[in-house]
Amino acid sequence: MKNLILGVIAKISKMDAEAKQLAAKVEAQSLLIGALLLTIGKNGGMNEMLENVRKAINAALDAADTPLKSDAEILLNEFNNLLLLTQLLETNDADIDLDTLRSKPGETAAE
Repeated sequence: MKNLILGVIAKISKMDAEAKQLAAKVEAQSLLIGALLLTIGKNGGMNEMLENVRKAINAALDAADTPLKSDAEILLNEFNNLLLLTQLLETNDADIDLDTLRSKPGETAAE
């Protein structure tokens, strides 16, 4: 029984480590894409690129079966969220406020 429990714990630890690695990979890709969008936006051509991505996702939505359609909708939502974040970064100051990052949620840095 002890070996079984240790095996389950080891399996859970491995799955947790893999999930963290996958999350880090996705976040790194999001950062890279955000930086690329900011760069392309400054050099022009961003609207064309964004429209092509939206067209491709919408084509997948139209052609997809019901189970795949929900996945395509999730992809479109995440894409739109990334664009929103990129636009927010572009319109706000790029400097990071460390005091705000250190404060607890719902609390201001001055408190």
